[in-house]
Amino acid sequence: MEKEEQIESLIKKEVERLGCKLKKVEIKQKGKAKELVITIDKKGGVSVEDCARVSRRIDPILEKEDFFEGRWYLTVSSPGI
Repeated sequence: MEKEEQIESLIKKEVERLGCKLKKVEIKQKGKAKELVITIDKKGGVSVEDCARVSRRIDPILEKEDFFEGRWYLTVSSPGI
């Protein structure tokens, strides 16, 4: 299973509990660090607060699983941002 798929299966239910839908999981290289980009959507649109709530909820889960060696960043956004 790809790392993106592992992450998706791990966080999907948490994202849904917050009233959002997980649209995409991407891993990008940013210099020496990795950027994990989570794209969410929701009926009526996604607010900045929605992105922040999802980020706060899933960050500890991802930290615990230790998917990346070295530095990495989490970005949560909507398809329109």
